[in-house]
Amino acid sequence: MTLNQLTLVFCLFYFSLQSQNLKAIDSLMKLHEDNGFSGNVLYANKDSIVFKGSYGYANFEKEIKLNDNSKFDLASLSKQFTAVSILMLIEQKKLQYTTDIKTIWPNLPYNGITIEHLLRHQSGLPDYMGFLEKKSYWDQSKIATNQDIINLLTTSNFPLLFKSGTENRYSNTGYVVLASIVEKLSETTFEEFLQKNIFTPLDMNNSKIVRRIYKPDNDPNLTVGYFKKGNKNKPNYLFNDELKIYDGIVGDGMIHTTTTDLYKWIKALKNNTLISKSNTEKMFSGDAISSSTGFGLMIQDSKSLGKYVLHTGNWQGYINFMLYVLKSEEFVVILSNNSYEEYSLINNQLIKNGRQSTN
Repeated sequence: MTLNQLTLVFCLFYFSLQSQNLKAIDSLMKLHEDNGFSGNVLYANKDSIVFKGSYGYANFEKEIKLNDNSKFDLASLSKQFTAVSILMLIEQKKLQYTTDIKTIWPNLPYNGITIEHLLRHQSGLPDYMGFLEKKSYWDQSKIATNQDIINLLTTSNFPLLFKSGTENRYSNTGYVVLASIVEKLSETTFEEFLQKNIFTPLDMNNSKIVRRIYKPDNDPNLTVGYFKKGNKNKPNYLFNDELKIYDGIVGDGMIHTTTTDLYKWIKALKNNTLISKSNTEKMFSGDAISSSTGFGLMIQDSKSLGKYVLHTGNWQGYINFMLYVLKSEEFVVILSNNSYEEYSLINNQLIKNGRQSTN
């Protein structure tokens, strides 16, 4: 799904909800469901959830319907949690934005990569998926962990893609390294750090890291991810076995949660519950090298909305989108578990309907 398609999804909610036309939105979402959409959606305005809904199945084979407690794999939406974990360590004086990662791992063959470079996708580190998929670097029968990535970066002398701090290029590797830094400095697992410092304090009781092959989880509220086209009653399951080698890695993904827990999360960021106002503002801002890249979030601006932050996630059948408008304090999250990408035609119709309802 493209960013333009996802923005259209937001516009559906934004324009329709200005008139509080909730029944119309539910009807429009059911049209998506009839076209194959399976997922949960939520729209909040300031301190109120205005609309939320569940459409489709958590498990098609067992005919288990989605509900408010259904947990979705956030994929890259997880990166903002990694970023805040790092900011918490900065506020604890265990790190600085300018900390060079060689002070943490002296044997790394890279000079001048700072914490802020990692946060802003400016490190130049090579894509870990690119070298893990090569048999010459990794035994394809084994599941890699964060420590394996650090070891490979240390011993294999992969060249940087560019000099750190000079360019912006989206980097899953950078966020794996950030999660590894959290583990090293907190002397606990990334999973335990999130639970103790973020999920429990915010009452995000339906949030956790899940690695389904590396560490099987029988949670009944976990959804199943599907790759599908066509008839919603005949989805094409499922987990791409070639991707299992990445299942032990955290920081760039693997957080599973619900739409309502994400609403608690965005409220905490808005209210500076976990980190200071100055660090939140920095997280929600770009810099001279990457004006549209914050920390685990992308930054956009428009005449109609003003400044907003957003991110997408796409992994193993899950396609997700969240957006927060700073001025109006509107929040949209869409979590889908069946690779639903046929948004464009219906979204155009929904936007047209929403705009007409405000005239």
